[in-house]
Amino acid sequence: MEDVKNKIKAIIFDMDGTIIKTEAAWQKITIDLLKHYGVTTFTPEEKALLQSFSGMAMANVAAHIKEQFNIADDIETIIMRKTMIANEVLADHVEFIEGFELFHARLQEFNIPTGIATNAMPENLHTLNKKLGFERFFGINLYSQADVNYRPKPDPALFLYAAERLGVKPEECLVFEDSMPGFLAARAAGMKCVAIKNEINNSFLEHVHDAIENYHEAEEMLKKI
Repeated sequence: MEDVKNKIKAIIFDMDGTIIKTEAAWQKITIDLLKHYGVTTFTPEEKALLQSFSGMAMANVAAHIKEQFNIADDIETIIMRKTMIANEVLADHVEFIEGFELFHARLQEFNIPTGIATNAMPENLHTLNKKLGFERFFGINLYSQADVNYRPKPDPALFLYAAERLGVKPEECLVFEDSMPGFLAARAAGMKCVAIKNEINNSFLEHVHDAIENYHEAEEMLKKI
């Protein structure tokens, strides 16, 4: 890891699907939201649309839902309702991805700074921090799109902001991500990116430097970066 520290000065983690297992939770959240609006069945095309929301900012998801399902409420109301549902669901249905806690402990042994940079709404980040204790890993370095005036990935603003707060140059950072918006944001920020593989991102892995199944593989992978 000492060699890694010479090449990588900080590591930035996405949250959903990257350090915690939330894919199933977010699918439930979206389905519960649509149930509220009376939508209970989906065509194959609509199911594919719901899957495509992975890593997308909530405002963009709300806009797609409003258009696709002809929802009368405005986007702000849809966001507010989804955030409320998310706070309830996420409080019960999340756990860390395998190996994360051990891997992060290794990073701390070598004093490699880390932070979270997530497209999640700040309310959802707060809920998950309360449940899982993110501060014991990242201290105050917990950043959401609210920190950059709601400019979500694939805009690089959030990653650039996190790097600034961590006190390193963008090119000295490594990002762990799981979604296409995150892959593109890392590239636009000038940062190396490692994917946490899943069923959705398998066809997008050419956009990252490497990919792992879980954090048990992370330390060996870092030696190759």
